Amino acid sequence: MKFYDNIPIYIQIANDIKEKVISGQLKEAEKLPSIREYSVMYEVTSLTVQRAMQQLEADGVIRTKKGVGCFVMEESAGSLKVRMVSAQIKEFITRMKSMGVSDDTILVLVKEALRNE
Repeated sequence: MKFYDNIPIYIQIANDIKEKVISGQLKEAEKLPSIREYSVMYEVTSLTVQRAMQQLEADGVIRTKKGVGCFVMEESAGSLKVRMVSAQIKEFITRMKSMGVSDDTILVLVKEALRNE
């Protein structure tokens, strides 16, 4: 995974795991790889992965069982998808408005882009 400089690595790892939950690569109630396995996979320190896991738990994506591991929360994929899509839409609208694009123009451009997909 290539990391971007402007976003903390632990956030990028958490987002990658969220995307895997949404896409079904990680199933509800599935046990996640260990922190050590993730640190090897992402080529980062265990502390960075631990912070990502804490973020995922705070976001309601996973739950941790002491001495057992981390598990994907049941029924998290659907609500997670809605939350992530909503966040992306809000970010997009904020960027467009900062460029001076009106609401009507944003709607027209989005509808046009959807038709061309």
